[in-house]
Amino acid sequence: MSNPELLAQLRQLSRSEKFQIIQFLTAELAKEEGISIGNEAAEIIGAVHTSHGAAEQLMQLLETEQKHPQNVER
Repeated sequence: MSNPELLAQLRQLSRSEKFQIIQFLTAELAKEEGISIGNEAAEIIGAVHTSHGAAEQLMQLLETEQKHPQNVER
């Protein structure tokens, strides 16, 4: 498979799958360089993925609230 074909396929992956590819490539590069990275890289990648997902959910909730405000007096 050529590089342009690979890049085209990578673009079609979901956000989660892209993070998994990044994690895999980071581990492979570290192995090739003789670096032991443990779980730290996976934790960082996971935190970025999770925090972005949470932020996305919050934005969706806020957008829904703006479209359908509840007229509740406090």
